[in-house]
Formats: sequence, structure tokens, C-alpha cells
Amino acid sequence: MASPDARTLGTVIRRVPLVLALGAAAALSLTGCGAHDSTGQISVTVSSNAGERPYEVEVFASTGKLSEHQRVFPGGTADFAGVPLGDVTVRAGNLCPVRTTVSNDDVARVTLTTTGC
Repeated sequence: MASPDARTLGTVIRRVPLVLALGAAAALSLTGCGAHDSTGQISVTVSSNAGERPYEVEVFASTGKLSEHQRVFPGGTADFAGVPLGDVTVRAGNLCPVRTTVSNDDVARVTLTTTGC
């Protein structure tokens, strides 16, 4: 009969490949294995002639779902990351809404104004 130490060693040797395989699968699923980030960036400026109060700037995905929001004073700029790729609409209070396209190649830039709606 094999000693208890020999059985334990045999069990460990059989489990090592299993543990390595599970670790590799977890690493690939977490890193995406060639997947790319499906989000982009947008920089939103509120026109300096928009008054003196802050505006709640909201970025909506093409589905209509609110993606990002931030308070911005007139003349200020908010930079948003993690915005879904594709068409987005940017709104803030009574300022004219702007539609633009977000890509992962470049930062989309828009200015919200009180005229030209």
C-alpha cells in the first residue's frame, strides 16, 4: 500500500494542470483575449454666454439611456470617458442639444450654446 504522503503528492500533481487551466481561462476572460474597449471619450464645453449658473450636462446613448452626467459652469468643459461608441446626444437645461458620434479613435468635442437650436 502506498504511503499517505505518496497519495497526497499524486493528488497535488493531478490538480496542478487543472488549477493552471482554470487560471488561464480566468485571465483570458478578464483581459478579453483580443477584445477591444467599446467606449470612447467626449469633451463638452458650455458656452460662456449661457448665463452665470451651472448646468447639469447629460450624455445620452443612442438607446436614450443616460450614460454620463456632470455639473459644468458656463465657459467650463467636462471630459467624459466610458461613453458608449456611436451616436450620442448631449443636453444641458435650456441649452441647445447636440448630437455627435463617439469613436474609440478620437475624443469627440461639442459646445452647448443658447442659440442655433
